[in-house]
Amino acid sequence: MLHKRLQLTLLAAALLAAYPHAQAQTQTPDEEATQKVVVVGSRAAARSELDTAVPVGLVGAKDLASTGTLELGKALQELDPSFNFSTTFISDGTDIIRPATLRGLGPDQLLVLINGKRRHQQALVNVQQTVGRGSAGTDINAIPMSAISRIEVLRDGAAAQYGSDAIAGVINIVLKEGPGKGLASIGGSTTSEGDGALLHKSAPAAAKLRRG
Repeated sequence: MLHKRLQLTLLAAALLAAYPHAQAQTQTPDEEATQKVVVVGSRAAARSELDTAVPVGLVGAKDLASTGTLELGKALQELDPSFNFSTTFISDGTDIIRPATLRGLGPDQLLVLINGKRRHQQALVNVQQTVGRGSAGTDINAIPMSAISRIEVLRDGAAAQYGSDAIAGVINIVLKEGPGKGLASIGGSTTSEGDGALLHKSAPAAAKLRRG
Protein backbone atom coordinates (compact mmCIF):
# COMPACT_ATOMS: atom_id res chain seq x y z
CA MET A 1 0.00 0.00 0.00
CA LEU A 2 2.84 2.39 0.90
CA HIS A 3 4.59 1.65 -2.36
CA LYS A 4 1.40 2.43 -4.32
CA ARG A 5 0.91 5.76 -2.50
CA LEU A 6 4.52 6.68 -3.23
CA GLN A 7 3.96 6.03 -6.96
CA LEU A 8 0.83 8.23 -6.98
CA THR A 9 2.70 11.00 -5.15
CA LEU A 10 5.58 10.91 -7.63
CA LEU A 11 3.13 10.92 -10.56
CA ALA A 12 1.29 13.95 -9.16
CA ALA A 13 4.55 15.78 -8.59
CA ALA A 14 5.66 15.09 -12.17
CA LEU A 15 2.37 16.43 -13.54
CA LEU A 16 2.63 19.61 -11.47
CA ALA A 17 6.20 20.15 -12.62
CA ALA A 18 5.29 19.67 -16.28
CA TYR A 19 2.14 21.84 -16.25
CA PRO A 20 3.87 25.28 -15.91
CA HIS A 21 6.29 24.28 -18.67
CA ALA A 22 3.41 23.34 -20.98
CA GLN A 23 1.59 26.54 -20.11
CA ALA A 24 4.69 28.57 -20.96
CA GLN A 25 4.88 26.90 -24.36
CA THR A 26 1.28 27.89 -25.18
CA GLN A 27 1.08 31.31 -26.91
CA THR A 28 -1.90 33.48 -27.46
CA PRO A 29 -2.66 34.83 -30.94
CA ASP A 30 -1.58 38.31 -29.79
CA GLU A 31 1.84 37.05 -28.75
CA GLU A 32 2.30 35.23 -32.06
CA ALA A 33 1.41 38.40 -33.98
CA THR A 34 3.85 40.43 -31.88
CA GLN A 35 6.74 38.16 -32.77
CA LYS A 36 6.30 38.91 -36.50
CA VAL A 37 7.17 42.61 -36.07
CA VAL A 38 10.60 43.48 -37.54
CA VAL A 39 12.37 46.57 -36.20
CA VAL A 40 15.29 47.87 -38.25
CA GLY A 41 16.20 50.84 -36.08
CA SER A 42 14.43 53.57 -38.03
CA ARG A 43 11.70 55.84 -36.73
CA ALA A 44 10.48 56.57 -40.26
CA ALA A 45 7.48 54.79 -41.73
CA ALA A 46 8.24 51.60 -43.66
CA ARG A 47 8.77 52.23 -47.36
CA SER A 48 9.63 48.70 -48.49
CA GLU A 49 7.42 45.77 -49.41
CA LEU A 50 9.06 42.76 -47.73
CA ASP A 51 6.55 40.11 -48.85
CA THR A 52 7.97 40.01 -52.38
CA ALA A 53 10.86 37.80 -53.55
CA VAL A 54 13.22 40.76 -53.08
CA PRO A 55 12.61 44.02 -51.15
CA VAL A 56 10.96 46.71 -53.27
CA GLY A 57 10.90 50.33 -52.13
CA LEU A 58 7.52 52.06 -52.42
CA VAL A 59 7.11 55.84 -52.66
CA GLY A 60 3.61 57.25 -52.95
CA ALA A 61 2.32 60.52 -54.34
CA LYS A 62 1.71 61.88 -50.82
CA ASP A 63 5.32 61.12 -49.90
CA LEU A 64 6.55 63.08 -52.91
CA ALA A 65 4.33 66.05 -52.06
CA SER A 66 5.49 66.04 -48.43
CA THR A 67 9.07 66.84 -49.45
CA GLY A 68 8.10 70.34 -50.60
CA THR A 69 10.37 70.23 -53.65
CA LEU A 70 9.26 70.66 -57.25
CA GLU A 71 11.85 68.32 -58.79
CA LEU A 72 11.25 64.59 -58.94
CA GLY A 73 14.95 63.83 -58.56
CA LYS A 74 15.31 65.93 -55.39
CA ALA A 75 12.14 64.51 -53.88
CA LEU A 76 13.23 60.93 -54.53
CA GLN A 77 16.64 61.67 -53.07
CA GLU A 78 15.02 62.70 -49.78
CA LEU A 79 12.81 59.62 -49.65
CA ASP A 80 15.16 56.85 -50.80
CA PRO A 81 18.60 56.70 -49.11
CA SER A 82 20.16 54.72 -51.99
CA PHE A 83 19.17 57.28 -54.63
CA ASN A 84 21.37 60.30 -55.37
CA PHE A 85 20.58 63.31 -57.55
CA SER A 86 23.63 65.54 -57.60
CA THR A 87 23.65 69.25 -58.34
CA THR A 88 26.46 70.64 -60.49
CA PHE A 89 27.62 74.12 -61.50
CA ILE A 90 29.49 75.26 -64.63
CA SER A 91 29.32 71.75 -66.08
CA ASP A 92 27.85 72.40 -69.50
CA GLY A 93 24.57 70.55 -70.14
CA THR A 94 24.93 68.49 -66.95
CA ASP A 95 23.71 71.56 -65.04
CA ILE A 96 20.32 71.15 -66.75
CA ILE A 97 20.04 67.36 -67.16
CA ARG A 98 21.54 66.19 -63.89
CA PRO A 99 22.64 62.59 -63.42
CA ALA A 100 20.50 60.28 -61.28
CA THR A 101 22.31 57.38 -59.62
CA LEU A 102 21.36 54.44 -57.44
CA ARG A 103 23.60 52.65 -54.94
CA GLY A 104 26.58 54.78 -55.98
CA LEU A 105 26.82 53.30 -59.49
CA GLY A 106 26.74 55.10 -62.84
CA PRO A 107 23.68 56.82 -64.32
CA ASP A 108 23.70 54.45 -67.31
CA GLN A 109 23.49 51.46 -64.95
CA LEU A 110 20.11 52.59 -63.59
CA LEU A 111 17.06 51.47 -65.57
CA VAL A 112 14.05 53.80 -65.47
CA LEU A 113 10.63 52.42 -66.40
CA ILE A 114 7.35 54.23 -67.05
CA ASN A 115 4.43 51.93 -66.24
CA GLY A 116 6.74 48.96 -66.69
CA LYS A 117 8.13 50.12 -70.07
CA ARG A 118 11.70 51.27 -70.59
CA ARG A 119 12.27 55.01 -70.65
CA HIS A 120 14.75 56.24 -73.27
CA GLN A 121 18.08 57.66 -72.12
CA GLN A 122 19.10 61.26 -72.59
CA ALA A 123 21.16 62.39 -75.59
CA LEU A 124 23.58 64.37 -73.41
CA VAL A 125 26.84 62.66 -72.44
CA ASN A 126 28.38 63.88 -69.18
CA VAL A 127 31.85 64.99 -70.24
CA GLN A 128 32.77 67.36 -67.43
CA GLN A 129 34.25 66.51 -64.02
CA THR A 130 30.88 65.44 -62.63
CA VAL A 131 29.11 62.34 -61.35
CA GLY A 132 28.71 59.80 -64.15
CA ARG A 133 31.39 61.24 -66.40
CA GLY A 134 31.40 59.55 -69.80
CA SER A 135 27.88 58.14 -69.47
CA ALA A 136 24.38 59.13 -70.48
CA GLY A 137 21.59 58.46 -67.97
CA THR A 138 17.88 59.20 -67.92
CA ASP A 139 16.36 62.64 -67.49
CA ILE A 140 14.20 61.74 -64.49
CA ASN A 141 13.00 65.33 -64.03
CA ALA A 142 11.15 65.13 -67.35
CA ILE A 143 8.30 63.31 -65.58
CA PRO A 144 6.10 65.76 -63.62
CA MET A 145 5.36 64.77 -60.03
CA SER A 146 1.68 65.64 -60.45
CA ALA A 147 1.31 62.75 -62.91
CA ILE A 148 2.87 60.11 -60.63
CA SER A 149 0.79 57.64 -58.64
CA ARG A 150 3.70 55.80 -57.01
CA ILE A 151 7.34 54.86 -57.56
CA GLU A 152 8.73 51.37 -57.16
CA VAL A 153 12.47 50.97 -56.52
CA LEU A 154 14.08 47.56 -57.09
CA ARG A 155 17.69 47.24 -55.97
CA ASP A 156 18.69 43.59 -55.40
CA GLY A 157 18.45 41.16 -58.30
CA ALA A 158 17.51 43.80 -60.86
CA ALA A 159 20.20 42.82 -63.37
CA ALA A 160 19.02 39.19 -63.35
CA GLN A 161 15.52 40.28 -64.33
CA TYR A 162 16.13 43.27 -66.63
CA GLY A 163 19.66 42.86 -68.01
CA SER A 164 23.04 44.52 -67.68
CA ASP A 165 21.66 48.06 -67.93
CA ALA A 166 19.97 47.53 -64.54
CA ILE A 167 23.07 46.69 -62.49
CA ALA A 168 22.37 49.55 -60.08
CA GLY A 169 18.64 48.82 -59.93
CA VAL A 170 15.29 49.67 -61.47
CA ILE A 171 13.01 52.64 -60.83
CA ASN A 172 9.48 52.05 -62.10
CA ILE A 173 7.36 55.21 -62.21
CA VAL A 174 3.66 54.36 -62.22
CA LEU A 175 1.48 57.15 -63.61
CA LYS A 176 -2.04 58.06 -62.54
CA GLU A 177 -4.90 56.59 -64.53
CA GLY A 178 -8.51 57.59 -65.01
CA PRO A 179 -10.32 60.93 -65.18
CA GLY A 180 -10.25 63.51 -62.42
CA LYS A 181 -6.77 62.62 -61.12
CA GLY A 182 -4.78 65.30 -62.92
CA LEU A 183 -3.44 68.53 -61.48
CA ALA A 184 -3.17 71.99 -62.98
CA SER A 185 -0.16 73.81 -61.59
CA ILE A 186 1.62 77.10 -62.08
CA GLY A 187 4.91 78.28 -60.67
CA GLY A 188 7.32 81.16 -60.74
CA SER A 189 10.45 82.39 -59.05
CA THR A 190 12.43 85.55 -58.58
CA THR A 191 15.89 86.38 -57.30
CA SER A 192 17.14 89.40 -55.46
CA GLU A 193 20.33 90.44 -53.78
CA GLY A 194 21.03 87.90 -51.06
CA ASP A 195 17.60 86.30 -51.29
CA GLY A 196 14.88 85.00 -53.59
CA ALA A 197 11.37 83.63 -53.70
CA LEU A 198 9.67 80.60 -55.20
CA LEU A 199 5.93 80.26 -55.74
CA HIS A 200 4.12 77.11 -56.79
CA LYS A 201 0.38 76.50 -56.79
CA SER A 202 -1.59 73.47 -57.92
CA ALA A 203 -5.22 72.40 -57.94
CA PRO A 204 -7.13 69.33 -59.12
CA ALA A 205 -8.09 69.56 -62.77
CA ALA A 206 -11.81 68.95 -63.26
CA ALA A 207 -12.52 66.31 -65.87
CA LYS A 208 -15.70 66.58 -67.91
CA LEU A 209 -17.12 63.56 -69.64
CA ARG A 210 -19.31 64.14 -72.67
CA ARG A 211 -21.83 61.65 -73.86
CA GLY A 212 -22.45 61.75 -77.55
